[in-house]
Amino acid sequence: MGQDSSPSPTPAQNRPLTWKRVVHLHDGRTFISDGAVALDAALTKATSSENQVLPEASAKIIEGYLTAELPDEFASYQLTRRGETYVAPSGVRLNPIYIDYLRRTLPESRLRFRMKSDLEPVVVLLDGKAVGLLMSIKSASR
Repeated sequence: MGQDSSPSPTPAQNRPLTWKRVVHLHDGRTFISDGAVALDAALTKATSSENQVLPEASAKIIEGYLTAELPDEFASYQLTRRGETYVAPSGVRLNPIYIDYLRRTLPESRLRFRMKSDLEPVVVLLDGKAVGLLMSIKSASR
């Protein structure tokens, strides 16, 4: 058997996320968030039920991002590791803690991302369906 040449995740990247907030969308899905990522709770291994429930206004904002027409879409394998971040084909930087979590939690071959810029959340797609939002790492020049 061949060896895996990908870098081993650090313990910080392998840690479970701490879900703090929950929001109920109008389509019946429940999303959970730690403040930097929001995911369909049905796809996570979340166990805590002591989350702050966000108001309907938050649901509308999340739904707006999930359904937005965004120009750049790419597969998980198209991300490039540069130092302490992953970089999208467009140059937007993403936090490895969340990318590695998504790769561990969701089938990587079916995982894609859609985005416009580092000023807006990145939409997480599974089989073409929007299942989450991820904040990018802002460019230092902004």
